[in-house]
Amino acid sequence: METKTKQANMYIDLLRKLIPFLGLAIMILVFQVFGEGKLLTAGNMKSILNQSVYVAIMAFGAVFVYSHAGMDLSYGGVIGFSVLTAILAGRAGAPLPVIILTNILSAVMWFAVNGFISVYLRVSPFITSLCIMYMCRGILNTVCAKEKYSVPVYIYDYDNWTVKITVLVVVYLICWLLFEKSAVGKANKAIGGNPLAAQQAGVNVERTRMTAYLISGITVGIGGFILMARAGSVSTSTGQGLEMNVITALVLGGVPLSGGSRAKMIGALIGSFSVILLRNGLIILGINERVIEGIQGLVLLIIVFLTYMKNKDGIWQ
Repeated sequence: METKTKQANMYIDLLRKLIPFLGLAIMILVFQVFGEGKLLTAGNMKSILNQSVYVAIMAFGAVFVYSHAGMDLSYGGVIGFSVLTAILAGRAGAPLPVIILTNILSAVMWFAVNGFISVYLRVSPFITSLCIMYMCRGILNTVCAKEKYSVPVYIYDYDNWTVKITVLVVVYLICWLLFEKSAVGKANKAIGGNPLAAQQAGVNVERTRMTAYLISGITVGIGGFILMARAGSVSTSTGQGLEMNVITALVLGGVPLSGGSRAKMIGALIGSFSVILLRNGLIILGINERVIEGIQGLVLLIIVFLTYMKNKDGIWQ
């Protein structure tokens, strides 16, 4: 009886790991068939990959935050702010390394604020990140109210596949090593599983959570440079809705918002392509843009609900 139970648990665990891949495969099949073959055209796949790169880079850092059951809704606002400051630095004559560093430090600053208030002052991360999102949006709307600011011309040279794939792979490998193999990732997952038990085991809960926010800020800044090179300018709409894409990417990739050991870095990668593919496929099917946002929200709600029920009932543990 015990052997059968172990085998059943092994099959369930294998199925859980395969679900994100199966979901992605099913979406590709459905949208390719019902979209009259438009999904897998070279131009459309290039568009999907272009949008997926910076979402994936942000999601890699977000895994650290959500693995300890943290939350952040400021991704879109912060990346918009970081792009704005980087472009202003470029317009002032700053060299490329300074522009990239400005992108990263601008994002890290806001995530440090979010982490400090959430972790040390014990304010709900939902409230804190929401306020930061609105502050960043307010700054962006004020500065860009009358005009868009364009990047220096040479920045366009970095909007190429060599740069994008190289950055994506390097950031993924570093985040994977930190999350899956180092004490930082293991501690965050332990906190998400049981913060009291993690603390009793010697984990510095506050410092570990703060580190997660700083890592997430770095990846948002890197994603901001990729977005800036692709868009070529910053406006009031820069980064709008990206927080929804990042969260949905994590959920579609099988990363539980409740945190714990089930969080995997590969889930962020698969989920990032899945969320962009979902949106792109719905557009191909002729669904209205506003309706697409509603469908995306519904998908997120259903998956989060199912995840909550599983955790509550002890399934998949």
